[in-house]
Amino acid sequence: MSAERSEIPWNRWAQAQAYEQAFWQRLGEDMEAGTHERLDWYEWRAGQLRQRLAAVEDAAPRTGSILEIGSGPIGIVNFLEGESRYAVDPLEHFYRTRPSLVGLRRPGVTYLDGAGEQLPVDDASCSLVIIDNVIDHTYAPRKILDEIKRVLRPEGRMYLSVNVHTPWGARLHDLLAALRIDKGHPYTFTSRTLRQMLAAAGFTILGEHVDEYAVARDADRRSPQMRDRIKGYSGLSEFSHAVICSMGTDGTAA
Repeated sequence: MSAERSEIPWNRWAQAQAYEQAFWQRLGEDMEAGTHERLDWYEWRAGQLRQRLAAVEDAAPRTGSILEIGSGPIGIVNFLEGESRYAVDPLEHFYRTRPSLVGLRRPGVTYLDGAGEQLPVDDASCSLVIIDNVIDHTYAPRKILDEIKRVLRPEGRMYLSVNVHTPWGARLHDLLAALRIDKGHPYTFTSRTLRQMLAAAGFTILGEHVDEYAVARDADRRSPQMRDRIKGYSGLSEFSHAVICSMGTDGTAA
């Protein structure tokens, strides 16, 4: 579904969550069997986030909570320092039953079962909100942005990244999502529609990083996996678009 549309049917979101849980179920079983490496990409992405924040921020430390929406079993927040740290995910009740998935959690992070559309966090309590590779999996992206505005401090920052498509790839992906061929990603974004959604929600982009489509396309075409090669030759290859955003000093969006 195109990102301009605000909300998908509830059963479509439930289907996406079932798809996501099945993914983590398989991954956890593979880790327990020793056929898959540990989930070290979270730490790598935390380092990437620190670098990107440093590129747009002054050196003054920020106070307040760090919140990650759609953290998965561990989350980027697990590898950051903050006054307090929270991770919210609608599958947390499942993750905590799988020791292989939560074994890398560090002390000090509070993991909560919940969704971004209704965050279990107080108003104006967070200095940083992270939503990394999540918003295209959700029920209502615009509601999530409104919730992020509610929980951010006036001087707070949002870090959002999502895999985007070219305009042609977005049309193809919309079709795959509508046909439930891609069950896990109900929403489709391009760089343009992502920027439009953020502007409509009132966020100001302070910095952004967009990977090159041609690099992603060529990597898919070289992949040993047939699924990836189909993406590379059809125009479906996705590439990451990450932004750091601010709000206005009066607590409303800039």
